[in-house]
Amino acid sequence: MLGRKYLATAVVLGAACLLPVRSDAGECEEFDSTYDLIQKAIFENKGCATDACHGSSVQGGLDLRAGASYDALIDAPAESVDDFVRVVPGQKEQSLLWHNLAAATLPEEWQAPLRPMPIGFEPLTLDELEAMREWIESGAPRDGVIPVTGELLDACLPPAKPIEIDPLDPPPAGEGVQIRMPRWELPPESEDEVCFVSYYDVSDQVPSQFLSEDGKSFRYNRIQIRQDPLSHHLIVNRYTGNTGSGLVSDFRCRGGAKNDTACDPMDLDFCGEGVCGSRITSSFACIEFDGGAGAFGGGFTGTQETGTEQKLLPGVYDSLPAKGWILWNSHAFNLTAERGKIEAWLNFDFAEPEDQKFPGRDIFTAGSIFSMRVPPFEAQEVCRNISLPGRSHLFELSSHTHKRGIRFRTFMGAFTCDGGPNNGAACSPYGPDPSFETPDPCNGAPCNAVMPPAAGDCNGDLSVTIDELIQAVNISLGIAPRSACVRADPDQSREVTVSELVTAVRANLEPKMRDADDSLLYSSLVYNDPAVTYFEPAIDLPSNEAVPESRSLTYCGLFDNGYSNPDDVKTASASPNGCFATACSQGNVGASCRGTNHSACDSSPGAGDGLCDACTLNGGVTTEDEMFILLGSFYVD
Repeated sequence: MLGRKYLATAVVLGAACLLPVRSDAGECEEFDSTYDLIQKAIFENKGCATDACHGSSVQGGLDLRAGASYDALIDAPAESVDDFVRVVPGQKEQSLLWHNLAAATLPEEWQAPLRPMPIGFEPLTLDELEAMREWIESGAPRDGVIPVTGELLDACLPPAKPIEIDPLDPPPAGEGVQIRMPRWELPPESEDEVCFVSYYDVSDQVPSQFLSEDGKSFRYNRIQIRQDPLSHHLIVNRYTGNTGSGLVSDFRCRGGAKNDTACDPMDLDFCGEGVCGSRITSSFACIEFDGGAGAFGGGFTGTQETGTEQKLLPGVYDSLPAKGWILWNSHAFNLTAERGKIEAWLNFDFAEPEDQKFPGRDIFTAGSIFSMRVPPFEAQEVCRNISLPGRSHLFELSSHTHKRGIRFRTFMGAFTCDGGPNNGAACSPYGPDPSFETPDPCNGAPCNAVMPPAAGDCNGDLSVTIDELIQAVNISLGIAPRSACVRADPDQSREVTVSELVTAVRANLEPKMRDADDSLLYSSLVYNDPAVTYFEPAIDLPSNEAVPESRSLTYCGLFDNGYSNPDDVKTASASPNGCFATACSQGNVGASCRGTNHSACDSSPGAGDGLCDACTLNGGVTTEDEMFILLGSFYVD
């Protein structure tokens, strides 16, 4: 979600987008757009557009024939499955088409609400399914080219142009409100992370039952976000600083017929179809804006994708002032030869009164954001522990890394090295990864997390002592009240049974360690489309404030700096902020070198084919650097 400053090498990277996209050097079939290619390669070649399926018979009310399919899919409610839309631009999880196709190709990961597709034909290949994912996650455009789809589907496509997504329709009156981000533009072949401020006022659109007690904020339990596909991330935060001077000044209409016209930010009608916004300033995490928490605060909402939906559990809500200032932190890259634009739309659905019980809270772990240090051509797994407050109920997990973060996992429990020189350090319960030869942070010591005892742990310290066993026996005999050790009665039957006493004794004799597989809560393998895992019902965590380990999580990120593919190593020549090269990327690849001593990398003395260019992968704000952030949501009762 967090970002990168201007990418100096974007011109080099963008050059690939200026040529027809083809799968190889030979002949290939040409298409005008990615969607035209999908129409032929998927809908027609897989039998979806035949007369008996979604052709003339229009099964399920869906027509997938050329010329009709796009309008029948995009933002169209499904007739065969309630509460599903056929394709939601930018959101595959909410798209019935994706579920139906993915369920046939990856049945262990996806399920079709009705039946997998296609029927009577082979499932999509992994490459074909990936092309569908790229198309949906890039905004499901009718026109335009998503370059990778040409390679995936073995076809030729014309040069890519910036893709613009269709705006979100506002929620129905009385059910929610919409807030729009002012438009900003990105030059060809460039990357930028910017910050700016705008004013909003939806107070006249909020019925009284959705307002806070003081009437100043509205309460919501769902946000839908949609933004143009050039975006890498969007972080939205309240702005509480000063307007009218410094960076937060020079308000102008962004977009619409009055684009670039000076405006009063509180005159919400002046800009017409545009939005009045402050000066657009390049900035990492908006740290220059006084009063703005920026990226390191996590914001009250945001997205790493073209479209996303954030839905709270029943009874859980969040709130936002009905009028005020928004700080927008937007990061995007444009690898095409034409100027592109970024706009965003945020829809808030009001929380019904019965859902206004518990305010939601966010997990955003910026404390270890730059904690990786991976030498060239090596890999490293970084782990950290986090403890939530007592009586927490966890209902969402996600993650953020940059492109060399190839795996992110989160486990229940505080897994740490049990002994050795790094005793107590966070670690992965699966140990060092032999596939990547990752270093062992525990130096041979076990990586353990204690499982809370099933019975008898009176004080919640993850162990059962003799004194606690005696207390449990006294409760069982009626000598002591149940309140003396509530955890001796885990089934809450109001009495301590013989079975519960036996369970407590076993916990005293043989403390149980958490199992890695049973503890795994979350896994994501795609950095630019990270998984979002929801837990319904929520995972209830213990209330004992004195023992944070009982309500802890362990999160681990695997970073690959050219280990599995030497061409992907971080290099000084491709790093906008530079880096000091310590290994050879050409010639004698992997050999040690220093700085610009390229001759040290020659495959043989005087060969002249060496390049000292490979750097250590550290944390940072550019594409070539890395980040390590756990994201999630919970509430406390």
